[in-house]
Amino acid sequence: MTGTNFLWGSSGRLRRILGWVWIYFLYWSGLIRWARRRLELSAGIVVLTFHRVLEDEDVLRSNSPPGMIVRRSTFENLLQFLTSRCETVSLVGAPSWKTGNERVRVAVTFDDGWKDTSDIAFPLTQKWKVPLAVFVCPGLAGKPTPFWPEHVVGAWRTSREDPQVMKGFENICLRAGLRPVRQSRNGNSQLEALLSQLKRLSPSELGKIVQDLAELTQVARRSGGNSVLDATMTWEDASRIAGQGVHLGSHTQSHCILTTIPAIAAQSELGESKRAIEAALDRPCTLFAYPNGSWSREVRDLVVKEGFSLAFVNNPGVWHSETDPLLIPRVNLWEGSIAGPLGAFSPAIFQYSAFWCSYRAQVRKRKKAA
Repeated sequence: MTGTNFLWGSSGRLRRILGWVWIYFLYWSGLIRWARRRLELSAGIVVLTFHRVLEDEDVLRSNSPPGMIVRRSTFENLLQFLTSRCETVSLVGAPSWKTGNERVRVAVTFDDGWKDTSDIAFPLTQKWKVPLAVFVCPGLAGKPTPFWPEHVVGAWRTSREDPQVMKGFENICLRAGLRPVRQSRNGNSQLEALLSQLKRLSPSELGKIVQDLAELTQVARRSGGNSVLDATMTWEDASRIAGQGVHLGSHTQSHCILTTIPAIAAQSELGESKRAIEAALDRPCTLFAYPNGSWSREVRDLVVKEGFSLAFVNNPGVWHSETDPLLIPRVNLWEGSIAGPLGAFSPAIFQYSAFWCSYRAQVRKRKKAA
């Protein structure tokens, strides 16, 4: 999650309204435009990252967390804005760092390799001629519901319908040393807090909790109707979009958060994924995205050792010539960070999330360095 999400998912209606008021003040006062102009003149690149693009009727059917989803109509309106107001660039090839650009430069990426990335998002980026990079997990290719958050969300939704099941859900979390998660009006906030806690666990601890939740709520059966919707793309899908210009990078072999596993296991996750992608596509794989954006100096050194030339984290910021190429910032976007109060794509909300937050992060970084 990025710093922009607090406006949308972690508090009630009043806070969301105050967030919108603040953003529109920045927009109409010209401050967002001023920050955007600084980005244009700096020659920097703002890298955007998404996870899923779904049809309206599938948004509520999916068990993916809300912070991972963008509606198809919202995404297409965003692409239209990018092509008319920005310069969209590819991640592959040495970027030009010539200053004084007339438009802010933006790159578009997707994580995880979902089926809807190849079937919905890619055709839209092709229609609007926007370069695309997709980070995939070879060990999870072509599988139904392969990621643990969808199982947890399915269990969460089941438990919210039955107080007894919710009690069991809470007990499982407490036994694992997690902070209590209870029923509240702000369900998405509670769920987001739980997912954040789970991301910090080791793979074995996480696997045990997911298994216990499945047994409690029979989430596997509940999720069965969503198995196709929440599936990842196949190698055939990956080869098809790669053949039409999409750059495929690694997101590890099985989406392990590398800072939670031993170094030897992290190196295996990196190396196996790189070799699998290169074997399947018959081309070099030089791009990498850290799962959850989590990295350490040791993990970064392993990324270098395995031969990746560019690697991306999940924190707002600007990619400049002096940026560490193995720690390139990205802005994580979802429906709530690019849609306005009426539910449609909002240029003001998007520019706040992407340009204002990235510019402010850049300023803070330079002040800290000074």
